[in-house]
Amino acid sequence: MKFKTPYGRDLYETWYSIEQSIKKFDRLFNKVEKFEARKFSDPDHFQRREKRMLTRKRERTTENFTYFFGGLTEEEQMYRDYFETDLEEDPEDSFVEDFYDRKEIASTGQFDTKRFDFVETVLNSEPHENFEDLIEDKIFKFKYRMNCDSPALYERRQNRLVHRFADRAKTRNPEIEIDLIDLYSNDARTSSIAQFLLDETQHAELASNKTAVMREYMMNEGVQQFRDYYETDAEEMKAFEYLDNLDNRNRIRFMEIFEDYTTHKHDEKEFAMIPKREFNPELSAFSNVVLDLVDFRDRVRPLANDITLMDASKKYQRVSMDEIEATRMEFYDEYHLDQNAAEQGYSSGELTEGRHSASEMASEEPVAVDEEPAAE
Repeated sequence: MKFKTPYGRDLYETWYSIEQSIKKFDRLFNKVEKFEARKFSDPDHFQRREKRMLTRKRERTTENFTYFFGGLTEEEQMYRDYFETDLEEDPEDSFVEDFYDRKEIASTGQFDTKRFDFVETVLNSEPHENFEDLIEDKIFKFKYRMNCDSPALYERRQNRLVHRFADRAKTRNPEIEIDLIDLYSNDARTSSIAQFLLDETQHAELASNKTAVMREYMMNEGVQQFRDYYETDAEEMKAFEYLDNLDNRNRIRFMEIFEDYTTHKHDEKEFAMIPKREFNPELSAFSNVVLDLVDFRDRVRPLANDITLMDASKKYQRVSMDEIEATRMEFYDEYHLDQNAAEQGYSSGELTEGRHSASEMASEEPVAVDEEPAAE
């Protein structure tokens, strides 16, 4: 007979976060080591790659103001510039890497929630059973479902959850997919003090009002995702009736486990460059400094604000299922094109050029008058 280990949920979550951080640190450490030893590990291409990297770095730091998207840094961009060819053949994506980290951690079995008897650890005298309610139990179990379910069971349930979500997303309120950049740009005007002084009737908290439907959607979808995942779980099915009658406070708590699969999750680390004002040799150094400050205030700073809004809203921007399906079909077409090219001994670029040339030639040729219409 095996006894469960008394353990606190806060300690469990901290332990799990530490394990994830260690794996992420190992990846970053290996990249840094690879970059620092590039001269010795890649002697054949070192000069060419080093020149390319330093040229692009000089362009970003000397000639332009550079804004990095998605948490990108100058050091990481130098790594990407140097190993550009390698990354094209074998891309690196932190979202995919984090998923495999979680999968590897779950495969060890150390974080299986069935191994623990979760107790309250804040009491100094003796451990006590948890004070959390039923909702807290459900949320905790769903957050770490990969650790307690077998890989096959998790994959089957997760696929069902995602497919059900996609079906509902096709008919959801279009306001949920509103352009966040335009929304917050308009909100900056309508909620400003200047707008209030100019016309009080037009003053409104536009962003707060327009995003109310999103918050309602997140509450309902969080509960529904829990139901979809545990639809065949006999133990959890007993709580479904209780979930149908939740008050607003408990529904808000289910927003913690909500995940929107129509947002951008993969790496979109990019950068934008704003050209600096050219130095005028006919003016004094002091005059050039003054003009630089004026140019930064009137041109660079507004552009930087727009870029910051774009960067902050991108990861929360929802995309319609029609656009996702179109992107997926385009990817499948490119994949089959590359696969056919490999089988026939041609590159995808050669096939694309040939296909493009054929279409141009067909457009230049006259169409026969007596040609039969194509069958539908």
